[in-house]
This record gives sequence, structure tokens and C-alpha cells, in this order.
Amino acid sequence: MLPSSPFTRSEALDTGLRTSEWRELSSTGLVREITPGYFVDAALPDTLELRLAIARRALNPDVVVARRAAAWLHGLDVLDYRGFPATPRLEVVTRNRVDRPRTALVSAHVADDLAATDVVEIGGIRVTSAMRTAADLTRFTPRPDALVSLDAFLHKGLITPDRFTKSLVRWRGRRGVRQAYEVADLADARSQSGGETRLRLRVLDMGLPRPELQIPVFDLFGSARFYLDLGWPAWRLALEYDGAEFHTDADAERDAQRRAWIRERGWTIGVYRKEDVFTSSQHLDTEVMRLVNAARSAR
Repeated sequence: MLPSSPFTRSEALDTGLRTSEWRELSSTGLVREITPGYFVDAALPDTLELRLAIARRALNPDVVVARRAAAWLHGLDVLDYRGFPATPRLEVVTRNRVDRPRTALVSAHVADDLAATDVVEIGGIRVTSAMRTAADLTRFTPRPDALVSLDAFLHKGLITPDRFTKSLVRWRGRRGVRQAYEVADLADARSQSGGETRLRLRVLDMGLPRPELQIPVFDLFGSARFYLDLGWPAWRLALEYDGAEFHTDADAERDAQRRAWIRERGWTIGVYRKEDVFTSSQHLDTEVMRLVNAARSAR
């Protein structure tokens, strides 16, 4: 029987599990690696308490959890930043360049500007505040990841757009702040997933008008029956992101029925998956421009 709390491979084997049994559990997805070297029973729900338990196992109490790992402890799922299965090392910050942690489990960054107000406690663990975490992620991660993170913080209501933009003044002239300001201008609290955010950014980078988000589609009685991820109501054109991890066969059937109902009301809907949005493939750009040109011509 697997432990009910985070465990290492050695601890699992100490329960009497054979190596062949461990390999089978891993290959069939019955255990999942949350952060390098630490596993949980895949049947356990992903809760803040579980995340805190993992952090307590993997980190020294004197470090400050930061960046993606901090967002994770604030309840946001941005660890899987590439859109594919990944278990990045837990990120921490320290003011001391010489004594920063050096382990396979931890990625340590030096932050000589870390202020007392930048640090909060979550479940007894020191974590960068929501505002500081958002600032670090928008400054130091690739542009798509930066926008995904800021959208997520705004969507959850942990920060507000105005306060975030004002907070960037303290880093004027520092590395990454120009990107942070750009991302702040593009961010939108209505985005409901990282895939939607990345799809929106691809659209903006194509030079298309800024799309609306969560577009209501009304029934004959004037009630909003469905919502579309993003698009242009004037053209009756919408784009949607389907994350495979959230779409079972039943979900796919419901989506097909929903989209058929919406298309009957004159809408065109382009549907894209992870392999379209999270790669540099030009298929998405070509397809979106084809839909846009057709929708413009029809109006």
C-alpha cells in the first residue's frame, strides 16, 4: 500500500514494494511525480495541503519559495509551463549568493532586492507574495509563460491590474521590466486557462485585433446559453482551446453539441489543441488567418 503523504522511491520500496511493482506503478500512472524525487499516489486529489506537504519535505525552512513554485503554493497551476508533463525543480530565492542551496531538487535564484513585504507565510512556509511572484514571473520567464502567469493571478483575484503595473516602478531599469510592462498591457483576468492565454497571444502576435474573451451566445429568450473562449463578435468568429487533460469522451461529445448549436446561429469556430498552441508550428497561424479572411469577407 502506498503512503498517504508525499514519498520518495526508496520510501515506497521500504514498504515492501518490489522494484518491478514500482516500475509498473510508474509506467501505468498510478503514482505521479510532483517535483523531482517526490511522488504521491495518483488517486490523491491535488490540494493545497498536499502541495505544502511536498514543499516541507523538499525544502529547508529558511529559504523563500519563489517564481513558479510560489505560484503553485498560491494555488495556481503554472508549474507545467510548457503544456506537457513536466516536474520542474522547486524554485527559491535568497539574498546570499554564496550560500544559496545547490541540490537536484531546488533551483535557487539570487534576489538582492527582496524586501520584507515581498515575503508571506503559507502553511508555515515562507513564500514570495502574490505581487512579487507575479513580478518575478513576468520579468524572468519566457514571454508566453509570463502572460499565462499574470492572467492566472488576475483571474484568481490575487492581484489587480493597476496595482501590479504600479509595483513595477521599483524595478525600473532592471532586467526584464520592459517585458513585464508589455505583459501587463496584454493581460486579461477573463482568461480561464494557460492554453487560452497562449492562443490569444498567438493571435495578437499575428497582428490581428485584440479579441474579446468569454463571449456570450444568447438563446431566443435573450439568455446567455454558452460562452466562447475568445474571438470577434462583429465577425461571428471564435477560437477555442481544448486541453486534452480536461476533455474526456463525454466532454468532447458535449463540446460537439454545444458548437453545433452555436454554428447554427451563424458563428464560425476554430478549435485548437495543445500540439497547435504550444509549438512553433505555422499551421495555427495559417488556419486562423484563413478563418479571419473568410469571416471578414462574409460581413
